[in-house]
Amino acid sequence: MTDVRRRVCAYLRDDAPPAGCVPAEVMAAARLDGVHLLLADRLRLPVMTDELRAAAAVEAVREHELRAVLAQMADVPVRPILLKGASLAHTCYRRPELRPRADVDMMIPWSSREEVARGLVALGYRRLAEVDGDLATGQCHFQKHDRNGLLHALDLHWRVSNVRAFADVLTFEELARDAMPVPTLGANAWCPSSVHALLIACVHRVAHHGDTPHLLWLFDAHLLAKAFDPRQRAAFSELASARRVRAVCGKTLRLAQAAFGGIDVDWIASLAEVSDAVEPSAAFLGGELRQVDILRSDLAATPTWPARLQLLREHLFPSSAFMYARYGTRLKLALPFLYLHRTVRGLPKWFRQARRP
Repeated sequence: MTDVRRRVCAYLRDDAPPAGCVPAEVMAAARLDGVHLLLADRLRLPVMTDELRAAAAVEAVREHELRAVLAQMADVPVRPILLKGASLAHTCYRRPELRPRADVDMMIPWSSREEVARGLVALGYRRLAEVDGDLATGQCHFQKHDRNGLLHALDLHWRVSNVRAFADVLTFEELARDAMPVPTLGANAWCPSSVHALLIACVHRVAHHGDTPHLLWLFDAHLLAKAFDPRQRAAFSELASARRVRAVCGKTLRLAQAAFGGIDVDWIASLAEVSDAVEPSAAFLGGELRQVDILRSDLAATPTWPARLQLLREHLFPSSAFMYARYGTRLKLALPFLYLHRTVRGLPKWFRQARRP
């Protein structure tokens, strides 16, 4: 961690002394890591007053829209579970606008996908063209611009992760069983239990972001973990072991403790790293995996050869509807050439080394 990022962390620790101003380079680093609003609010920085006020205004509009979405889903009826930033902003942070997020993640039952999608289209949302399939993906995306031009983005999950080593660490049924209400968002707003929320936070940082030590994600883990009592710590350790993500969770908690403190260090030590032979998910620690490495992991995590062949087919030959939308044509005779073009053009990225942001 660079010196300037250490200074950002120092300002955000619970024992940080008050400060009337923050050096420009520290605020710039905080902005890159998504904790600039949190820092400005905690230190009551006058220079950030207008930005905090604007963030609160945008949050109010987005909250109103989210309420409408959740109410519509109640008519299906579906009880979605809010995930990640959308959940934590309303349960762990002093005010929801202090936790920036680009979209709203929520988990729904697999069987309700199409009915939920129709309801969102009725609310003015547009489904994005993306690879589909029963194995290749566990989510889909919707967007809508309101009358003021503000973008509202939804990420619907029926699996926690697209990466198959992490895809089934928690099912919708498990999340729903222990879900907690979020009264500020209406009667149909629910979020994961604290234990489940921390597991998702640890998995998301590694599975989807290459083990990047982004301070916002570490602060999420810090807020959740520091509030755990002994019973919750034991339940989390048991769950991480059962789902074979101890190493992933242990590293996230070590990074969060090093950055912000407040987490039981003996508990973190008990989540000792294990090899990827014991936990395949541990192979994702260290980041910088190529797409072909992730595919190799996905195939290893898929139990049967027919399912592995299906996974390859879904990656190589996504649905014709996706191809037509992607290339802006409906010519059936063009379809074989479109698949060939997509394969040739996309092949280099599968072998390109990923870079951390």
